[in-house]
Amino acid sequence: MTERAVDALSDTVTGDEPPTITVEATPEGVATAITHLPARIATTSPRRSHPDARPHPPLVEFGATPDLPGGVPPPETGVELQLPADREHLLVAAPLAYYLGATVHVGTETPRLLTPDRELSFDRLPAFQHEAASLFRDAFFLDTLVRGTSEEVGDSGIGLPADPERAFDLDRPPAALREAGLGDRLETYLDADRESLAGARPAWYLSTYADPTDAAARCLPFLLDDLSLIYLPDASDIDEQGLLRRSLDDFYRAPDDVASVDVVAPELYDGELHGWLAEGVPVSAFTPSPAAYEHRLAAEAAAPQEDLSVAVVLNDAAMADEHDDVARTCRERAGGHPASVEVHESLRTAQLARVLERDHDFLHFIGHCEVSGLQCPDGGLDCESLSRSGARTFFLNACGSYYQGRALVEAGSVAGAVTLRTVLNRQAATVGTTFARLLTCGFGIERAVQLARRQILMSTDYAVVGDGTYAVADGEPTVVEVEPTGEGFAVTYGVPPEGAVGAGYRAPFEDGRRPRGTPAEATLDRTALADLLADRWCPVVYDGALRWPNEVLEKLP
Repeated sequence: MTERAVDALSDTVTGDEPPTITVEATPEGVATAITHLPARIATTSPRRSHPDARPHPPLVEFGATPDLPGGVPPPETGVELQLPADREHLLVAAPLAYYLGATVHVGTETPRLLTPDRELSFDRLPAFQHEAASLFRDAFFLDTLVRGTSEEVGDSGIGLPADPERAFDLDRPPAALREAGLGDRLETYLDADRESLAGARPAWYLSTYADPTDAAARCLPFLLDDLSLIYLPDASDIDEQGLLRRSLDDFYRAPDDVASVDVVAPELYDGELHGWLAEGVPVSAFTPSPAAYEHRLAAEAAAPQEDLSVAVVLNDAAMADEHDDVARTCRERAGGHPASVEVHESLRTAQLARVLERDHDFLHFIGHCEVSGLQCPDGGLDCESLSRSGARTFFLNACGSYYQGRALVEAGSVAGAVTLRTVLNRQAATVGTTFARLLTCGFGIERAVQLARRQILMSTDYAVVGDGTYAVADGEPTVVEVEPTGEGFAVTYGVPPEGAVGAGYRAPFEDGRRPRGTPAEATLDRTALADLLADRWCPVVYDGALRWPNEVLEKLP
């Protein structure tokens, strides 16, 4: 099959529902699954680095009778991975195997990568997880650079090496590499100046830490669809002093009977965002599950809605300011596309249950949470009692709402923001309002929480359950950082890559496009900065604080 025919086939399968692979729950079965997961990437050219060329991988189930999907077979890339026969090596090697279209075999003592003319040996775990991640990132980065001047990304090389052949000691020019087979191209990449590559490639946006369980193997198609790096989990306990607990009971958004969570401090590696598919509740990482990913797939397959459907529930009159701000923010939704907003107050348990079970893109609960559940005038509503959760995303802005949020994800939600214990009332209002605004700008759940909680001291009290990469609103989420200098203002403009790893964007003060996740930098005078911010709805980090364009314009000297 010619490369042009393969590319055309890729276009035809992009929107199809992914088939399901059934394999035995053995290392050999998992290896077979990983071999077939890149089957729907129908091009072996550098174009596979663009998200439009990567349909969702097949799903994975375990069963006594293997069943491999028909249609597009695993690609013949000339790349093979030989691994020890354990799930630990298989999990951390999966992103590398997926992107390279490698055939995976188990049974060797030492992990090895084979191409038509080369053999590369790796160390065993734990070093192997870092070596595999580094090679994957190098191959992906070089593919984005050599895709060609006609491609969306790399047409000018602004902010990146315009000549990768010279910058990284490649022995062939990009035009020749675009015509090379994947295995042949990888051999050239292996001879590149990988130290220079490591210093030039963009920061990776997502890492997931996974126990070698059936659940983690079932999540592989979703992790690889996100191009997440995968590591084995390691964490240590955190004591109360480590979280700066305070005795400020008068200011807490909570009664005494709060379902607090014992959290752990995970060992985090490369990645702007981190997922935790392991035991324990982590600080600074979201906690996905197979159910969350399955609900995301169903949500993405549903017919798109022009307006967001939002429900705001106020179950404590003392918190009315946050209630009003969130409702107003959603109605004013970015880009001139207002949301349909329902406003509820003082709901009883049966009423709240009905609201939670109805379909909404986003539900924002403001009130209290106890061990018995979300607090209502007639008692607590335990979300485990719901027949379903219709809220795709949510924010349970109530003390100790973690377990209630997990119950919503298992019942149908994709992801949501929760609290791990008691939170200060004023800080909760700040986080809640900012989070809602970021969500309507198109940010994913985890990044929205990261940005929102940087405004407060007790930021570790907020977390995300479910798939933290999910964004409920369309758009190109942007973060602008502004720092006054003697020559004007140092401006950094960036668009995060989640949902579009390998795609590009155009910074307003540059001519060409650059990969999402690589920020653009410029020094602007006051007039140029004002023009940049005047027509934008995005968060701006100014003077170390998260603000909004109108607020920054008022403060400019």
